[in-house]
Amino acid sequence: MAELEACAAACRDCARADRQEGMDDCAVMCEACADLCEVTARILSREVPLPQEARDALLAACAAVCRACAAECRRHDAEHCRACAEACEQCAQACEAA
Repeated sequence: MAELEACAAACRDCARADRQEGMDDCAVMCEACADLCEVTARILSREVPLPQEARDALLAACAAVCRACAAECRRHDAEHCRACAEACEQCAQACEAA
């Protein structure tokens, strides 16, 4: 899913900027979200014959972390946080619809 890759990239960009601005809590959340999105994208792209309940659980976990990251980013006024929150929401919606 393209949304997973877009979210991971936005989260990595946000985390780098957060670190420079001393927003460590936001950076940590963004890094975790990026990690999970990247892993989820890799697993799904391999078309591994996962049991449906495992695939559903992976996508649900990714959606939940994306929503948590979006909520954290919305606590800040920085443009990179706004962009990250939007990418996270789009990714969460895509994960929930998959």
